[in-house]
Amino acid sequence: MKENRISLPPAIGKRLAGRELVEITENHVSGDLVYRVGNEYILKISEQEERLKREQTVNDFLAGRLPVSETVLFEIEAGRAFYLKTMLQGENLAEKKYLADPRELVRLLAQAMEMIHGVETGGCPMKNPDSEGDCFIHGDFCLPNILVKDGKVSGFIDTEAAGIGDPWMDYAWCIWSLEYNLGTSLYTGLLLDTLGIEFDREKYERYTSQD
Repeated sequence: MKENRISLPPAIGKRLAGRELVEITENHVSGDLVYRVGNEYILKISEQEERLKREQTVNDFLAGRLPVSETVLFEIEAGRAFYLKTMLQGENLAEKKYLADPRELVRLLAQAMEMIHGVETGGCPMKNPDSEGDCFIHGDFCLPNILVKDGKVSGFIDTEAAGIGDPWMDYAWCIWSLEYNLGTSLYTGLLLDTLGIEFDREKYERYTSQD
């Protein structure tokens, strides 16, 4: 992480006046700029206004349904979107302490999956753009996007692909992420058993081969 000085829209600048912005670069590949503001806020800055607006819409829908960031401000300035949201508490599942206990990791992944797929879709304004189905899904169900605190799932981040879709999109990325982070497929069978599903190679390859 590193400190940064950036130009902010007036409303966000006023809200964050005198606060230190620290750039987050770990587990972050979207191309957005992401800053932590103390333990209170996360600020995302992106030239992809539509994608960031989608994340805000999803988070607003999920408020009270799942532990996600709450919207504070969303501003557009000079061709960039600025999304200020509350910071969730917890450690992500790609941390070494969780990778060191794969069975507990699988338990937490299954808990997170049940929470996501248990969201009622009535009134949901978004569909996942890359799958078909009638289940609420995260769309990028990877270990770094799931937060845990005190042995329980405490939050979901990077929700811009969430919406109504095929649950196998989440299963596929969950399997991929587990194997990638552990460096082995040894626990994939345990994950499938815990989730109560059978491996679907066609869907796994379809979803994990998407750009």
